[in-house]
Amino acid sequence: MAQSQLVTNEGIGELNKLWHGTAATKMSKIVCLEKATTCTAAVGSTFAAPADTSPHHTDSGLVIAAIATAALGTTNAVGDTFLFDHVFTASATKNVNGIHTCNEDGDVTFVECCFNAVVAVENTDTITIDGEVVVDQA
Repeated sequence: MAQSQLVTNEGIGELNKLWHGTAATKMSKIVCLEKATTCTAAVGSTFAAPADTSPHHTDSGLVIAAIATAALGTTNAVGDTFLFDHVFTASATKNVNGIHTCNEDGDVTFVECCFNAVVAVENTDTITIDGEVVVDQA
């Protein structure tokens, strides 16, 4: 499925904290976005932050959760890509229009990914996320 995806201003701020030596948090959680209309990813996220309190972060099995698997990869330079996978299982009828990746506290959104179409899910339906974020100038 095509989508729009961007690293948010919050995510860039966390990377700068790491470079500076200030306490930074890692990208380790993921949450579905619930809305009946499509969105377009924006560096100034179109959804309220922090990640754990936005009214568009959904519930019913699609709540903020630890990313199932995470790894570093290579797109243009060694280690320039963050790979992550997660499977959500809905426990109610919901409209999902994207995802956010978040830090372990759920109060920083690193990446906003908006699907090109709303995904309607029902109880026991799954959404499989196979994500890739490239942080590279190439």
